Order: sequence, then C-alpha cells, then structure tokens
Amino acid sequence: MLNILPESAPFSIEQRAWLNGLIAGMMSLDQAATATTAPVAVAEIEDTPWHDPAIELDERMKLAEAKPVRMKLMAAMGQLDCGQCGYLCDSYAKAIATGAEKDLGKCVPGGKPTMKIIKKLLAENPVIANTETPLLAGSSGQNALETPANIGHDEKFPTRERPAKLKLLRGDLLNGVEADKDTRGVVLSLGNTGLTYEVGDSLGIWPTNNPDEVELILSILRAKGSKTITLDGVPLTAREVLTTKVNLREVTSELFALMAEHAELDFEAQRLSQLAENDDRAAGYGIHDVFDTLVKFRSARPPIGQFVQTLARLQPRLYSIASSMRAHPDEVHLTVGVVRYDLNGRRYQGLGSGFFADHLREGRPVNAFVQKSHGFRLPTEATTPVIMVGPGTGIAPFRAFLQERAQITGGGKSWLFFGAQHAATDFLYEAELKKYADDGVLTKLSLAFSRDQSEKIYVQHRLLENAAEVWAWLNAGAHFYVCGDAKRMASDVDHALTEIVKSEGGMSGDAAKAWVKKLAQDRRYLRDVY
Repeated sequence: MLNILPESAPFSIEQRAWLNGLIAGMMSLDQAATATTAPVAVAEIEDTPWHDPAIELDERMKLAEAKPVRMKLMAAMGQLDCGQCGYLCDSYAKAIATGAEKDLGKCVPGGKPTMKIIKKLLAENPVIANTETPLLAGSSGQNALETPANIGHDEKFPTRERPAKLKLLRGDLLNGVEADKDTRGVVLSLGNTGLTYEVGDSLGIWPTNNPDEVELILSILRAKGSKTITLDGVPLTAREVLTTKVNLREVTSELFALMAEHAELDFEAQRLSQLAENDDRAAGYGIHDVFDTLVKFRSARPPIGQFVQTLARLQPRLYSIASSMRAHPDEVHLTVGVVRYDLNGRRYQGLGSGFFADHLREGRPVNAFVQKSHGFRLPTEATTPVIMVGPGTGIAPFRAFLQERAQITGGGKSWLFFGAQHAATDFLYEAELKKYADDGVLTKLSLAFSRDQSEKIYVQHRLLENAAEVWAWLNAGAHFYVCGDAKRMASDVDHALTEIVKSEGGMSGDAAKAWVKKLAQDRRYLRDVY
C-alpha cells in the first residue's frame, strides 16, 4: 500500500496505516501504484513548514504566502492538532475552504487573531465548491468520516457533539494558601456514561458562562430570559443561548457594527463604526469582553435576537487527563490552572477555569467528551524508560503516566522534570510524587522552582545540568515527553534537548537538529503543548 502520510505526521503507526488506507481508497489509488502517481494534495500535506506552535502567526503566514488558500488557512490555525475544533488543523482548513464549515472561530488555541486572518482570506478568495467531506477529529456528525479518534466506539460513545454528563465530585486546591497561583485538582465521576479514556488523552469540557453575567446582559438589553431565539437553526431561550452557546469573552466586529446601527448618541455610533472597521482598537477603549461593550456604549441596545447572532460561538476547552483508569476506573482527573486578573477596576476570569473554580458546584453535571491522543502515549513496551518534562499544570499527563506504571509489574525507569514558582506553595501533587519516588515508580525527580533563588531556574536548565545522564537514557531507548506552554517552555526545552544532543553526542548543530527530528519521527519525542 502507498505510504501517503509522511512519517512525521502526528499519528501512531496504527493510525497512520489506517489513514493511508482510507486516503488511498478515497483517491481510488491501486495498491500496486507507484509513488509517482500520488496527487499534488499529498505534497501539500507534507509541505507545511509552519506546522509548529512555537512559530509566530505572522511568520507562519509568510511561510504560506505562495501556497493555495487552503494551506494559508491551515497556517492561520494554532498548529496543535489538538482536535478542540472537532478537526485537525489541515482538515479544519479544508472544511472552511470548501464551505463545509461555517463557524470560523473553532480554533481555540489560535483565538481571535486566527479568526481574523481566516475572515480576511475568505474575503479575498471565493469559497471552493464543497465536493469532498472533511476529516473530523473524533466527530461523528452527519457528514463526518470515521477517524482514529473514534475507531472502535459505537454510536452511543460520547463525542464532541454528543457529550457525556459527568458529575463533579470535588475540586481540590493544589497550591498552598499563600500561593500567587490557583490550581485545582478536579475529579469527575464517569458514572454509567460509557466514557473511557487512555493515559495521554484529553478531556473536552463544554463550559457555561457566568450566570450572574448572563442575567446582567439580559437586564441591560431589557430582554426576557424566556424569549425564544433561533441560533444556528436551533430554537432556545435567550438565557440558554447566553449561558451555553455564545462566547461572552470575545468581542467581534459584527457586534460593534450592530451596536452602531442602534446607538442613539452620534458620538457612540461613530466610535462603534470605527471599532467595527478595526476591532483591535477595543482594548484601548477598555473593552475586553461583551459586557464591557454594553457598559461602554450605553445608548446602543439592539434586540436580543440580533445581538446573539453577532457573537462568537462557545467552544470546548481541552484539559490533559491527569489520571489512569487502572488506578481510578470510575473517575477522570484534571489539573486546572485558574485564570484571574484585574483590569480597569474589574475582575476577569478564564472561561473554562472560572467555570470549574467559581460556577460549578459538587454534584452538578459537566458536559464532557474524550479527545483521543495523536500518539502521546506511554511506550508499548512497559520496560522502556521515559523522560517527562511537565512544569506547572503540564504535570497532568505525567501524573497519569505514573499512575499507570504503578499498576504494572516490571515497569521501566521514569524521570520527571517538574517546575513551578515556589516549592513551598506550588509543588503540585508533592506527596504523591514523593511516594512514587520512594516506591521506585519514579526513578528520578528533578525540580526547578524559579522564584526560590535570585537566579530564575527552569526545567530546561535542569535538563542541561543533567545532560550526560539524559543522553545516556536517550541512547538506552528512552522516550522524551513534554507537556505545557507551546511558545516558551516547549520551545526552550526543544533547544535544550538539541544542545544536549550536540554536546554529548559530539555533533554539529545541523546534525543535532536532524537527530532530534529523527527522534520525533520515531515517535520517541512527543509533545502535548498548548
């Protein structure tokens, strides 16, 4: 069979084999065909130099300047292939380019900058006729093809479109009481939902908006919460729409344009029109979300039905699963860093983290689904050593890895690099990790608390300090994992890894980069970054 997907594609061996067969079948390729018969689309899949979340958006768009519009759309994505949008980066771009997907705001990692570029590209390029069905990641919608994310699951298995209702058991504070950070150990009951997961998977959560904020918006617009509104073809009450369907954190140019039409004061109408033309100016006027917009422009009060149509749609949040079903067969655990900040006399909070920390009570249901990992798994052979780098909430999947290995007899060596600000208040899962070290499940624990000394020390510094031993583990077949911030931490760790290969392996810079690239192609260097 023709190997259509490149070895560097983010899939396991089994997933790659399945997709090669699927794509070959779709293209009516004969198994005996030679590589020269592969269509141009295959070359496009391989030629994606921007597919790295550490590359800035402007640079990614420059790399895609000479590419077809679909590839430019892909370059605008967050480059994580996280599945949060229900697709992969390439298939979401394809769905938009063909007109199969109308929601342009599904790329949560890319956020508003991604959506703005997508809109600009579509304005400059007509939508291609929808002649093919896009590949979805874990979706089983009417037009979706089955993918490795849901192979083996029947139609009743919870999905992004049909989430399970999990019950919140508790949300423990993981930081010390004097900590600057607020991190929660969230525990959800699987109950009889039929939802299952593997270590390395993520849990998708459909959050709801702050109910107090919803009531304030209804009051400001003088709208009844019970009023029926049809949004995206579905009739719901205004309260349901504002609570569960639209993003109240993100302002849009469409919102500004609508409010300009309904502003009774000329200067407000003029300012809103300016913002509609360039919504990047909003922050300069103290506008950071939908509620701010209503407060700032008091004469603009559009009808609630038109108002909600201009808002971005609510998207799920993904969290790396922090537990193993071997250890907790009826539960799923998350490590949630709560986002809160004060600005212009008002307190703001993250949508997903605020949902868990402030608006969800124990025993209440949480709409959730499993997003299968693209190969971010423990090695097939339990004896294979693993090196895990996970500062802050990046510890989540590695806690799951350690729980899994604790249940397996004869597991291989495990080395964890964990970092945070302060040892006294930010050492997440300290007692559990130390017990794993005492029991031999965790062979080596390297810690980096950046604010406990005058010179900031991060996990990449600990890697370099242990360069010789890291190199020895890699040469012994160790798999190298990274979880956490994509743009800074993961990039710094990648540079440290390359430097270790260069210095300890006696290689040139180019040879070291090639060695690390081969490590990734062999599925021994794996990243779960966000």
